[in-house]
Amino acid sequence: MSRENEETIEIYEKFGDRYLERNEKAIKSDSRARLEDESQKELLKVYISGLPKDAKIFEVGSAGGRDAKTLKGFGYTNIIVSDVADYFLEKLKDEGFLPIKFNLLTDDFNDKYDFILCWAVLVHFKKAEAKDSIRKMYEALSDGGRLALCVKCKDGCEEEWEDFQGQIGAKRYFSYWTRSELEECLKQMGFKTIDIQQYDGVRSGWLRCCARK
Repeated sequence: MSRENEETIEIYEKFGDRYLERNEKAIKSDSRARLEDESQKELLKVYISGLPKDAKIFEVGSAGGRDAKTLKGFGYTNIIVSDVADYFLEKLKDEGFLPIKFNLLTDDFNDKYDFILCWAVLVHFKKAEAKDSIRKMYEALSDGGRLALCVKCKDGCEEEWEDFQGQIGAKRYFSYWTRSELEECLKQMGFKTIDIQQYDGVRSGWLRCCARK
């Protein structure tokens, strides 16, 4: 693991409560944040469309469980939620989940999955780490399985330490991708169908993607 990733995990351990509270308040009070949240839910519905309700799903970096609850709301019943930060694991338990501690950089998947969700996780990885992680998730997919992920994009910037608008009171490490860079990476890994959409979010741009093995 890189120093950047280790230090960012430590920040989530210390300030995870601020991170979740800030997101919840933004959705309630900021129309753009609310629109972004609804857009994400609709996109997840599209990405997982057609998979049976008992499809094997693994979420990397579940944080407070927002996306897992969305998938449950769609009727999916076989969802593994995970995180690397102990603070988030406790929050997931409070939400009624049975999470597992999972570090995408150091831990192995022990099954094949129909759908892997890795939302806003690779944003804290150095590019080489992120590419290794994408390869690992590709190998953990069943034939025809899908990987849904998002990374950040920012013109003229490849990486930085940032605390967007004082979101949590501590800077985290972020890496930024271009659309062509992400698409080429996914093709090299062996993904056959790749759908990438750019979304200008409240605090930065996102590349939101679903790729099929």
